[in-house]
Amino acid sequence: MIQIGTLRVSFEQREIRRNGLVVPVGARAFDVLEVLYRANGVMLSKEAIMDAVWPGSIVEENRLQVHVAALRKLLGVERDLIKTVAGRGYVLVAQRMQGGGAQTERTLVPGLSAASPAASPGAAPLRIAPLIGREAEIARIVEQFEQVAVTTVVGAGGIGKTCLARHAAREIQQRHGRAVRFVELNKANSRESVLAALAESLGLQGEPGVSCEDAICAAVAASNCLLVLDNAEHVIDVVAGFVDTLVTRHHAARLLVTSREPLHIWAEAVLRLEPLAVPESGLPTDAILAYSAVALFLTRARALAPDCARDDASIALVAEICRRLEGLPLAIELAAARVATLGVEGVASRLDDRLDLLTGGLRSTLPRHQTLRATFEWSYMLLDAASRIVFRRCGCFAGTFTFDAVCAVTAEPGMSIAVIVSSLSELATKSLLNVEFRGAIAVYRLTESTRAYALEKLRDEGESQSIATRHVRYMRKRIEEGGPFVAQPEHDCADVSARLSLDDARSAYDWAFSDDGDKALGVALAGALVGTLLSASRVQECCQRAQRALAVLDTLPAGSVDAVCEMKLCAAYASSLLHVGDDMGQAVALWERALRLARAASDSEFAADALWGLWNTMQSRGDIHASLRYATRFQHAAASGDSPWRRWLAEQTIAISLHCFGEHDQARERLERTVEAFTTIGVNAPSHGWLTVYPLIYARGTLARIALIQCQPAKAMQLVESTLELIHGDTLEPSLSHVLAAVAVPIALDCGAPQADNYLALLRSQSASHRLDIWLDYAECLAAKRDMLAGHAQVALERLEPALQRLASRGFRRVVTPFVVLLAQALALAGRFEEARVRLDDALVNARANGERYFAPELQRARGWLELRRAAQRGTPVEEIARREEAGRRLIDEAIAMARADSAPLWELRATLDLAAYALEQGDAARASALIDALQASGIAPDDDARAPDFQRLATLAKAVQSHRTPRVERLAPQ
Repeated sequence: MIQIGTLRVSFEQREIRRNGLVVPVGARAFDVLEVLYRANGVMLSKEAIMDAVWPGSIVEENRLQVHVAALRKLLGVERDLIKTVAGRGYVLVAQRMQGGGAQTERTLVPGLSAASPAASPGAAPLRIAPLIGREAEIARIVEQFEQVAVTTVVGAGGIGKTCLARHAAREIQQRHGRAVRFVELNKANSRESVLAALAESLGLQGEPGVSCEDAICAAVAASNCLLVLDNAEHVIDVVAGFVDTLVTRHHAARLLVTSREPLHIWAEAVLRLEPLAVPESGLPTDAILAYSAVALFLTRARALAPDCARDDASIALVAEICRRLEGLPLAIELAAARVATLGVEGVASRLDDRLDLLTGGLRSTLPRHQTLRATFEWSYMLLDAASRIVFRRCGCFAGTFTFDAVCAVTAEPGMSIAVIVSSLSELATKSLLNVEFRGAIAVYRLTESTRAYALEKLRDEGESQSIATRHVRYMRKRIEEGGPFVAQPEHDCADVSARLSLDDARSAYDWAFSDDGDKALGVALAGALVGTLLSASRVQECCQRAQRALAVLDTLPAGSVDAVCEMKLCAAYASSLLHVGDDMGQAVALWERALRLARAASDSEFAADALWGLWNTMQSRGDIHASLRYATRFQHAAASGDSPWRRWLAEQTIAISLHCFGEHDQARERLERTVEAFTTIGVNAPSHGWLTVYPLIYARGTLARIALIQCQPAKAMQLVESTLELIHGDTLEPSLSHVLAAVAVPIALDCGAPQADNYLALLRSQSASHRLDIWLDYAECLAAKRDMLAGHAQVALERLEPALQRLASRGFRRVVTPFVVLLAQALALAGRFEEARVRLDDALVNARANGERYFAPELQRARGWLELRRAAQRGTPVEEIARREEAGRRLIDEAIAMARADSAPLWELRATLDLAAYALEQGDAARASALIDALQASGIAPDDDARAPDFQRLATLAKAVQSHRTPRVERLAPQ
């Protein structure tokens, strides 16, 4: 902190105090004061001041006069410290700086001062703080000491360069016996002051006829010391020139330099200091504790609060803090210091406001290391005007970005490419910008903390609105040009320039819908964004963002957004509702809205896609009559177009609807042709995000179900596996959860396949992690089926009732009927016969009304089984037994007839086994035997090793019947 009149000023913390109290001052006025102060008593023209304070902007002179007047008012009776040079500019005179408790006039150092104190030539003035996680770097510096004249430790502010240099110097001193001269350059601001600091560290006095630089070089050579130059970035040119001269004259000289950028001289070896290692998410506590960033945090935190972070949950939070701070030691230390007052959870919850949170560093450290903001401020002030512009505007990018993005969003009109390249180079050199290469392509990234500071500077400059608007427009353009998202920015790819960071698109969207944003522009961005969110497996997020955009769109004036954007929002929202929504009726209305818009815009392709969406929604609602009507309309629309892919897609929709009507043979034939066609032309398929499940997956999944009900379990499982192979790691959801829930898990359970448990566990994990609520409820129903097969009817009932209720409340009925049958059986086994009957009767009524013939034989069978169970119930009157037996047999016989008509032998098998089992229970082995024989004669038999529960039941009943056929040999009593 320096003294100017009665004011104490900290340029690092951007703070002015009078009598210990903070004095408010505008940001521009403070900038003017700093520019005048750093001129060291030299007059600055008005133009020079305005260029420094308002770089790249045209500013009226009276604005500068206003801020100078504010500063003079602040100085009070000492207002004349800022003098006006008439017609030319301003100068700050009689500057004073605080030093050693006394106030002395600030002077420039033209050479060696006779007042420079002599330092002891032996001891090195090294203040050693503990160092964590830098053993490899110290070893490297020590190892190359003899071979390399100059080692420059380069890294971002607060990364620990000074502490590393001190430890490395001490290690060299102990190993090689060299004296160490540690020169702190933080207060130097000119060639003269750099040389003065060097001379002071070497204990030199001025000598007549000997230049300052010559004397220093001679002293270094004579002492054979290790010269450590700390914090050289703000005088980098001066230090580079001196070091180059020194090592040229004295080859044995050895120097260790710390800086935010390299010296760029021939004798230099650069060691770029990286952040401390941080643990990945989800690691166990023992593994987390092994990371250096966590070790540093805990060491500093427990020095102030010894009992903090002792449990696993707190250690996991510490790991999250270190990840958010990206391993930056200064930030970690400042965060750890806050634990004593806020606790670990309090620190973690406030990291979004890190520039205000991370303050209060050690008093022994440099002022710019006492707050995170001051650390960045130091680097920012070293940038030229163009680099400052580019840096702060890069704050709008939340993830990785490319050179094209920089040019589109950050560049001023007329700014040349050469200036942009130079600015990016300077930012990278000064460790403010991370540069990574994906093959030949460079991508850029600001750390989270650096970005927070850049955004603060953007706000200070009043540019937030204009740059955010540019950013939204750029993101919309990039998405519409077809760039997919990279969920993990570090993932390598061949065409990085055509890819986007998802965080960047989210950031642009969030600003557009904020109070300061442009909502019409946000709706337009959302129209481009939501489809690619679906393609990136972000179904829940797509649903929320599309819903918000549509709600805002409905409040905007007509024509604010084009019809294509509105159609895309409706399509994406409707598609996502089928996996995460609470009301299927909304999806129908959205698709109908999209269809009206498409017809009004004469967009035949989108109109056809809307018809497909309506077909798919009706399938999910279980309205098969409506689904077939839309399938027919879609087929007609596709036939009039020129897309073979759409024509085959229409053929598939007809086939699946026919399957749901119970026309399994016809459906199978159509689907087999469709699969063959898709396999041939699938690569040319349009990639619409709202076709959330790839059609070939629908086709093969339906074929697997048909194979199962036609008693071909081995073929069904082969189709399941081939369907899963169609899903790739970069487009998992919602295809994976759909296939697992509607196809893989139920078929594996019905086939007795060992994969069933693995499939079910994966379904539950995926649907929970992606918040696919519909499939999560569906997974509960499948878990109940597994429990039922294992003989745990009560457990199954407790799962099934609430899960089915949730699905019903959402209006979701796709392949839900088997669970109704399962629920009725569980209710009957619990003695709740009437509830079971009502459930089955309601399901039968709905199936007939909606044309869902697929499971009708099963419902009829279950209704007959229920009557037989009630007949067999102990205490049932004789006349009621006969009535219920007759009703039960009649219903099951009807189920068998329906199954035969539909070519669904699995349903026939189950119904026949129910009759045989009841006959055997009643002691009618002959009837049971006849039923079993008829099954075997009809050729209903498994095509594998009979692991399927239905075939195991058949085998068990056959054995039981056989034992009844064996004649009994009665032993006569002895005479």
